[in-house]
This record gives sequence, structure tokens and C-alpha cells, in this order.
Amino acid sequence: MNTNNPFKARPAAWITSLLCACVLVLPACEDEEDAPEEKVTVEASATLNAEQETDDVTSPGTGTFTGTYNKNTGEFTFTLNWTNLTGPPTMMHFHGPAGPGTNASVKIGITGFPADAAGSVSGTVTVEEGDRADLLAGKWYVNIHTEAYPPGEIRGQVTFPAGSGGDNGGGGGGGDGDGY
Repeated sequence: MNTNNPFKARPAAWITSLLCACVLVLPACEDEEDAPEEKVTVEASATLNAEQETDDVTSPGTGTFTGTYNKNTGEFTFTLNWTNLTGPPTMMHFHGPAGPGTNASVKIGITGFPADAAGSVSGTVTVEEGDRADLLAGKWYVNIHTEAYPPGEIRGQVTFPAGSGGDNGGGGGGGDGDGY
């Protein structure tokens, strides 16, 4: 037996050492695909009432808004419910950028709603690329207009959970401030 060649003296020890080295090195070579992915869709919500309108509105009307926003495509799928309005809705819109208590221009109109003092509408709209950061930052609101309150009878600030891509900090302003 040749004791000068370590591979021949203890082949099992060398194979074991080589396997251990592979086990320790291979995990470091994992693809980045194994890293947690950022969530592509995020849930949005809003509670609508007269108190959030900037004009003097006295209405028992209330509403809820829920939506799912796709950060890759800009598609915003939503359901808007309302009840106890002073009359049928005449218009519905998404406005921005604006925080609570501030008006902004219309970004997207909502169509296909029933002309009833209580009702629901669902739809999908596409948010323009330049508006997406403001939406995720909580700088958009949704409101429902009626004949009694043309600038808006009920309004709700669209918010997203913390960590969804925006700070929901409100603020803003912008637009023409007419509230329609």
C-alpha cells in the first residue's frame, strides 16, 4: 500500500469531505427566484359618507368601496355600494391626487350604476401609469354625486394596507379643486 497518496489511504474520508463541501456550497448557489416575490395585487377599501365631502353636505347616505389593484397592469377591479342617498346618483368618479378634506379633478368616471338611492356597481378600470403612485399612496378618493349635491353627496378616501407600495399618507392637492 502506498501511504504517500492520501486518496488511496482513506478514500471514504475524502468522499465524505467532498460531499460535505457540496452540501455547504450548493445552497449559496440558489436562484434569486426563490426570494419572496412582491405581491402583484393589493386590496383597497374606502368608507363613504357626507362628512368627508368638502362642501357642507347633510345626508344620511353612506357607502363602501372594495377593490383589487394589479400593480403590473394598472387594472383596478372594484365594487361600490351605497345606501340612503337623497336621490339617485347622477355621477360617480375617482378623483386625485388629494388627501382627506381636499378636492381634486376627476381621474376616472364610473359608469353603469343604477339610478337608485341605494345600490351597487362593479367594474374594472385602468389607472394611467403616471397616476399609480398617487393611488397607492392613498391620494385618490371616490365620490357619488346627486341632484341635491352636484359636487358630491358622499365621499371616501381609497386606502391600501401598509407595505402595499404607498404610504397612504394623504396630502396632495392638485387638480382644479372643483370637486366634480
